[in-house]
Amino acid sequence: MLTYKRKLKLTKVQEERISSWIGACRLVYNMGLEIRTTAYKSHQKSVSKYDLINQLPTIKDIDWIKDVPSQSLQNAVERLDISYKNFFRTFKTGGGFPKFATKRRYNSILIKDVSVNENSIKIPKIGMLRMFKDAPILGIPKNAIIKKEPTGYFVCIVCEGVGKTVQNTDENQVCGIDMGVAYFCVDNNDNRIENPKHFKKYEDRLCVENRSLARKNRGSTRWKNQAKKLGRLHHKIGNVRKDFLHKESTKLAKKFHTIYVEDLKIANMVRNKNLSKHILDCGWGDFRTMLEYKTNVVKVNPKYTSQTCNDCGKKDAKNRISQSEFVCKSCGHVSNADHNAAKNILSKGILLSIANVSQ
Repeated sequence: MLTYKRKLKLTKVQEERISSWIGACRLVYNMGLEIRTTAYKSHQKSVSKYDLINQLPTIKDIDWIKDVPSQSLQNAVERLDISYKNFFRTFKTGGGFPKFATKRRYNSILIKDVSVNENSIKIPKIGMLRMFKDAPILGIPKNAIIKKEPTGYFVCIVCEGVGKTVQNTDENQVCGIDMGVAYFCVDNNDNRIENPKHFKKYEDRLCVENRSLARKNRGSTRWKNQAKKLGRLHHKIGNVRKDFLHKESTKLAKKFHTIYVEDLKIANMVRNKNLSKHILDCGWGDFRTMLEYKTNVVKVNPKYTSQTCNDCGKKDAKNRISQSEFVCKSCGHVSNADHNAAKNILSKGILLSIANVSQ
């Protein structure tokens, strides 16, 4: 499955109606949370999502709730159930209990019965919604999520039956890449992509806007306007980062048939408070996802790729004497540390591919 994101061109009436739908789903979410917490505190009973879904018809005598597609209301209950499951799975490591949804946080709605034309999408009860012109949408639309963002309303269309199109058909064109912070990534041919450090470029502006927000009375008109301004700036930083990732992933997809990458556990890596901001700013996870639907990607075990000499194969933690310098204690081989790691990733990836083919 593949998801296409498009910006919507809504009329004032359509915008108000979709905003009302999101508000109704937010109300259902909060009512479900209140019912579940009250039932457990008062009677030590657990209320399932099916119990809540069966109660939805009782509130449909309210016109603005009745106007919402029934599957969208059911999805609000399902989102609450997912929040509970996430809490029970992570509470031992600090996961928080589900909170009541606010207008700022709950800003999307799921639509299941959709159809797509060239530059428009048809949804129940409203009809056709125009989209800004973009690349054609392939596959069969399964569902769509309409989301309100600081710059307008967007729709994310989930399509199935979309095959991957590998742009480079030469199977000999392979590459190993090492992700980093000093450089965004380095490949086995020592081609380096500089880390643009998007967040750092806008950090001073963010400080100014955050201070301005802190000086205003929370909930006032000026505070709300400043909060929207700050939201637009964060949205811009995200868009700039996404644009960079798309361009670089497309370049690699056109150049190579298969790309070998480390299977990094990013969630564990960001626990390092000194590096978490820089790692998240790079967007390694999004970059790998983009590569996966643009070309062939093979994930390799990252263990010892930065400590093993690609020349003699000896492994030693002391080989990497600094962030950028690699000197083998066994054979004396000198290399850039990221370049040496990229070569090891390529070697591991090729062995893994051979083993998979032989099976």
